[in-house]
Amino acid sequence: MEPSEVKGGSVIPVYRSIRAGLLIVFAVGLSCSYGFRGSLPEHIQSVKIIHFRSRVTQYGLEQDLTSRVIEMIIRDGRLSIAVENQDSEIEGTVAQYTKTPYSYTSAEVVEEYKLEIRVDISFADLLQERDIIASESVTTWLVYDPDAESEIEARNRLLEESAEDIVRRCLSGW
Repeated sequence: MEPSEVKGGSVIPVYRSIRAGLLIVFAVGLSCSYGFRGSLPEHIQSVKIIHFRSRVTQYGLEQDLTSRVIEMIIRDGRLSIAVENQDSEIEGTVAQYTKTPYSYTSAEVVEEYKLEIRVDISFADLLQERDIIASESVTTWLVYDPDAESEIEARNRLLEESAEDIVRRCLSGW
């Protein structure tokens, strides 16, 4: 009897089943050992966050974003925040902040707005005196309904998401 045959004439794809089973076992094994966190060089244990600068007219974005990036680094836990003798440093500049209509009602009234922020970042390894990220733009955007939340609330969500994107890019994306 062939491996794929069974009495009564019905065919069971035994080899396919075995292959699929092995693939599942392999995938489960990978999921246990693989994470989405990148591996920083072992010598980098601390980071200084240089207060972000701004090239936009909206007041306070750079301070709020700096605070949120620091919070994200602390929450991540891989690096400690340092004010001196740091192993690395992150710098950023808010390069663009825009609010544009995203969708309209049938009466051509703005229904939703798109908020977008672009931050130019650098991440330097001070111990080996090299740039990990030399100068890169991180753009984050979201859509909000002005009837459901204010622009300030939407802006706060945008800054939170932008800080997550910046930290993810610096610590995991290279």
